[in-house]
Amino acid sequence: MSVFCLVLGSTQNTQCLKLLIPEIEKHGHQTITPSLPTDERAASGTRYAEVIAQALKDVGDDVILVGHSASGMFIPLVPNLRPIRRLIYLAAIIPKPGASIMDQFAAEPDMLNPEWVAACRSDNNPFTDDEVAIKFLFHDCPPEAIELGLTTRMLMYAEGAMREIFPLEALPEVSSSYIVCADDRTISPDWSRRTARERLGVEAIELPGGHCPYLSRPLQLAAVLIKMLA
Repeated sequence: MSVFCLVLGSTQNTQCLKLLIPEIEKHGHQTITPSLPTDERAASGTRYAEVIAQALKDVGDDVILVGHSASGMFIPLVPNLRPIRRLIYLAAIIPKPGASIMDQFAAEPDMLNPEWVAACRSDNNPFTDDEVAIKFLFHDCPPEAIELGLTTRMLMYAEGAMREIFPLEALPEVSSSYIVCADDRTISPDWSRRTARERLGVEAIELPGGHCPYLSRPLQLAAVLIKMLA
């Protein structure tokens, strides 16, 4: 039995994983969904990593750490705190040693969809406007999954983590994979493919659809995650 630690990004709470979790657990694996310090604006990436590691304190070494979206900032810090079998970046940011996430965005503006950035900065943003959230996050979800997505929205501030220089000299030497969502309207799929190749040394695994496959296609996502155990 493996333990899948599922770490969410900047837009939703852990309840949005309730469609994915049974699809993983029916294969005999355990899931853990840490609650992150999302209201601590000054929290560093290390602070987030410590919270994730603490959630795993009572499990063994066979941990598959899955980081969605913004949580790609934190998951490569966890192997310094405890053993991790594999890191999986799910439609996620990949940190760059020697730079902050804000530095990266300035140098690589194609990292994020500019329409998503503009929406997040506007009054009609995905955290308050249902239509905007559906357009960028839940556009490929069936109606019941859209409803779940809308009711589980939560803003992760993470200002301190986004502004800090990545605190490791190199990404950890842990087996890593990247899952790119081909119709992602937040993080650019082209950036994801290129950066997975350059920083992780892997070809991204393709999923159809948008940014939140745990809602739009949980069975298919679970199958991809389970396959990575082989």
